This record gives sequence, C-alpha cells and structure tokens, in this order.
Amino acid sequence: MLLLVIGSGVYFIGDKFQSANMDSAASRLPGDWQAFTPERLQAELEQGRTVFVDFTAAWCLTCKFNEASVLESADVREAFQRHAIVKMKADWTNGDPVITKLLQQFGRPGVPLYVLYPAKNEEPIVFPELLTKSMVLEKLETIAGKVVSQ
Repeated sequence: MLLLVIGSGVYFIGDKFQSANMDSAASRLPGDWQAFTPERLQAELEQGRTVFVDFTAAWCLTCKFNEASVLESADVREAFQRHAIVKMKADWTNGDPVITKLLQQFGRPGVPLYVLYPAKNEEPIVFPELLTKSMVLEKLETIAGKVVSQ
C-alpha cells in the first residue's frame, strides 16, 4: 500500500514538473516576438516605438490560424521589420490576471485580441478577431505614414 501511495505521488508530481518545464520552453518566443508585460509596452512607447500586441493562448484555434496565415506570412513580417514595429505576445494560456484586465478594457471576453499602439500617444488600433493580410498591412502603412509626417 505504501509503495502505491509513493508511486502515485511520484507519478503526479513528476507530471507537474514536466508540464512546468514545457511551459517555460513555450515561453521562449519564436522569431522577433517579445513577451508582453505592461512595463515593457510602456517603455517601448515612451521611446517612441510603435508596438503590436498579439493577445493569444496556446489553446486558441483562431489565434493559431491568424498567426500562421497572417502574422507569420512573409509580407506581414517584412512590413513589421520595415516599419520597425515592436511585436509582443501576451500569453493568456493560463488566464494571466493582468492580461484578463487588458482584455476587459478593450471589451473582449477572451482571446484573440490584436492591438497596434502607435508611438505618438494616439489611440490604440484594435483589429477584429479574424485577421487578413491586407487589413494588417494597410494599418501598418497608415501608422508609418503618420509617423513620417510628424
């Protein structure tokens, strides 16, 4: 009986450690995406940079579709680079309360949420839940035009 209790404990605790390791591996973001924090967002904006925030979750199918078909497409990645847009991912996979509060501020019950924060203290641009390349490229060009004219 004691072996059964100890074996079960090791089995369940081992799974927790393994899932924690997978979570930390998932926190390493691909490409030039940065992990979102409100402080990092504020610091980038104060330095005059435009920031795109992808509020996402590992279990969100719409998020994964938008990432694969739009945000990671060659045209959109190139436009982000050309306009020096800082890209951040706000991971809501485990229901982060800070991200929950921001979602609520934008009137969203959950992910996906895509927000482009212009560098010059303008109102953030909120994208619809389903993205298209042309929609994202158009907004990036609009923001870039405003920044150049100022």
